[in-house]
Amino acid sequence: MTVLVSKPAINIREQLTELKAQQGYKEQTFWFTGDASETDFAMPRGWQPLHVFDGGSLQKEGSSDDYEVVYDGFIYTVSFAVAPANTNNIGIIGVRA
Repeated sequence: MTVLVSKPAINIREQLTELKAQQGYKEQTFWFTGDASETDFAMPRGWQPLHVFDGGSLQKEGSSDDYEVVYDGFIYTVSFAVAPANTNNIGIIGVRA
C-alpha cells in the first residue's frame, strides 16, 4: 500500500505578518527618570525592550556600547553602562514578550 501525503509550503513572512496583526501584539513606551546613579531599569513582567532612548537620543545596545539587556527568566532589565543624568527622561519602547 502506498500513501501519498501532500503539504503546502509555508511562507514564514506571511506567518509572521499574521502573528503581528493579531490583537495580542503590542508596543508600548515605558518612561523612567534618571537620577545620575541608577543604571538598571526593569521592564514590567511580560514586556521586552525594543528601543531605548536617554534624553531623546536613541541608545545603542551592546556590552561595549550604551546599554545591555539582562533577562532573569521573568523580567527584562535595561542596564546602562553609564547612569543617565539627573532628571533625564528614559523612554523604553517595549513589545509583549
